[in-house]
Amino acid sequence: MRTIINNATIVNEGREFVGSVVVEDKFISEIIEGGDFTPMANDNVIDATGLYLFPGVIDDHVHFREPGLTHKADIATESRTAAAGGVTSYMEMPNTVPQTTTLELLDEKFRLGAEKSRVNYSFFFGATNDNVDLLPQLDKERVCGVKVFMGSSTGNMLVDRADALHHLFETSPLLIMAHCEDTSIINENIANFKKKYKGQNDFPVRYHSRIRSTEACYASTALAVRMAEETGARLHVAHLSTAKELELFKSGPLEQKRITAEAC
Repeated sequence: MRTIINNATIVNEGREFVGSVVVEDKFISEIIEGGDFTPMANDNVIDATGLYLFPGVIDDHVHFREPGLTHKADIATESRTAAAGGVTSYMEMPNTVPQTTTLELLDEKFRLGAEKSRVNYSFFFGATNDNVDLLPQLDKERVCGVKVFMGSSTGNMLVDRADALHHLFETSPLLIMAHCEDTSIINENIANFKKKYKGQNDFPVRYHSRIRSTEACYASTALAVRMAEETGARLHVAHLSTAKELELFKSGPLEQKRITAEAC
C-alpha cells in the first residue's frame, strides 16, 4: 500500500510549491508538483492542505549523554525527541563518560546507536594530545568527523600541544569540528577575576563573556582557520559566538568551501 502526503506546501532544494509525495516501501518514490494529483482507492492518504512538508533535518551537533551520563538523557530518549521534531539524522559528540577517544569506545557508541536509536546516526571521534595516530584508521563512510577541543571545556580532551594539533590537521581523513577558545587567555582572565574577588573560584554569571572573552574566541578560531588553510584540512568551527570571528570566514558557494562554521 502506498502512503500519499497530499496537497502539502513542499519546501525542497531552494523551492516552495504545492504538491504531493508518494511513499512506497518506506521510500519516497515520487514527488508530484501541483494540486491535481488523485490518489488510488487503496492509498493511505494524509491530507496536508495548508501544511508545510520539509525534508528530514540533519543535526550535526548533539549531546545524547550515553554512556555514563544517562541520568540526563540517552540515545533512546533523545532520538525519539529528534524524530518527533523532524530530525531524521544526528551526529553526536564524544564528551560522554568514558569519552569517545579510542576505536573500541567508538565501536561501542555505534553498537548503542544500532540498538537504541530511532533515527539515522553517526558519532564524532574525540581527539586528544595522544591519539592522533589513530585518525587514519577511522572509517570515512561511518564516522562523521573528529572533534577537537582547542580550548578547555569538559573532560580531558583539550589538544594544546602544537605538534599534536598540527599533526591532527595534517592527517585527519575526516572533517575536523573544532571547539575554539584560547585557554591561556581564559586562564589570564580568571586570574584577574580572582584578584578582584579575593581568590574565590566562582564569579557572577554576568562575567562569563569577559572570562571566555571575544579575544579568547578569536585567537583560537584564527589559529584553526590558519592551520586548515596551510594543511588543506576540512574544518568546521562549532558554536561561533562572536561577530569578530565572522571576519575569518569567506562567502561563496557552500559546496566549494573547505572551512565552515555554525552558530547555535
